[in-house]
Amino acid sequence: MVTSLPGALPTATATACPTSTATATPSLTSTSSPTATQTAPPTETLTATPTDTPMPTLTATAAPSNTPTHTETPTPSVTSTQTRIPAPPATATPAVALQPASPAGAAVRTTTGAPLVLANYFAWYDPDRWGDCNISAGDKPLSPYGSDDPSTFARHVRQALDAGIDGFTLQWFAPGERTDRNLGTLLEQSRGSPFRSTVIFLRQIWGGSPAPTQQNVAEAVRYLLDRYGHHPNFLTIGGNPVLIFADVYRVPVAAGQTPQQAWAAIRAQADPQRQALWIAEGLDPSYLGVFDGLYVYKITHAAYPQDYLKAGRWAGGVRQWQQRTGQPKLWMATISPGWDDLRSGCKADVRVPSKPHKAERQDGAFYQATFEAAMQSHPDILWINSFNEWVEGTYIEPSAQYGDRYLALTKELASKFKGR
Repeated sequence: MVTSLPGALPTATATACPTSTATATPSLTSTSSPTATQTAPPTETLTATPTDTPMPTLTATAAPSNTPTHTETPTPSVTSTQTRIPAPPATATPAVALQPASPAGAAVRTTTGAPLVLANYFAWYDPDRWGDCNISAGDKPLSPYGSDDPSTFARHVRQALDAGIDGFTLQWFAPGERTDRNLGTLLEQSRGSPFRSTVIFLRQIWGGSPAPTQQNVAEAVRYLLDRYGHHPNFLTIGGNPVLIFADVYRVPVAAGQTPQQAWAAIRAQADPQRQALWIAEGLDPSYLGVFDGLYVYKITHAAYPQDYLKAGRWAGGVRQWQQRTGQPKLWMATISPGWDDLRSGCKADVRVPSKPHKAERQDGAFYQATFEAAMQSHPDILWINSFNEWVEGTYIEPSAQYGDRYLALTKELASKFKGR
């Protein structure tokens, strides 16, 4: 879920995406069963008929609905020298491969045999904005930082690895934009380590220029695959680059077109050979006609504070689709230490409006409860929301109020998941 920032989101012009022809690589054939903005309402049913969404040729689209325009955030100067994480032994730098399926789902594992744990990550913070009105609970990082500083990424990757996290899912807006530059820095600061990261793709809701169209959304996907897909620290599963998408229902659509058909058109343009794995946010299994997996971003709401208890039902929609179609699909289960966006209303953001909400952390009891619910859904991937979301209050990185309590608890939970 994209939120308002300590500093405002930058208005920027996206750089042109390189034109290229996709090289066909094997699509996902394993039998494994395999947030970012507001998720669909939690009462959504899981009974869609599992037939593939048509894959039409990309055509011109109607103008998308307006998203807020954001003002430029001053970019902090980077004063630290670039540091890298010490390289581990060669045996600790695995690619990721799917395992044989089980009826309830088998975890995606690295070649070291450990199931995959990812964490949501935000790379748009400024060092002088940690006192802003929308920072959750008035807390701040134990070591305040700027996201453009390479040493920030080096420290965060070390902390994440120590806590059993295998990679970040970086919230990404557009080619050439600040989050794109910082994705490159993250990958370079991970080089030589087993840390593998990908993006939460948000080009379709970006408020910058040019405004989103199906064409430039497809170009942005192609850009990511061409520029980063072969980086040794970009996340792959079975040799296929992984992309994670949020707010899929907010994609630009042509007249008479559904969001599912719009994404089918985009994928036909950007990834016609299905050489990447696309994972979508949401509760609607009909998106599995286009995407290779599902996850839910927000698992606690003002009206449904224990929405995370539905994880088994959400996973069931993915498993049913797989069983009916014979197509392997991924279920990525979400865990979170809490939620507190009560202060977020002081700044505009690009989220779908919803009632501010606080789910108390209860000294880790909430985190543990979401983990237990996730485990009962037999996830293929475990996704932590989040490493450093400071507006919705889901951060686990060390903070002034909590110290390293939630990194330590993350290490315990990740160990349980990987040891199951």
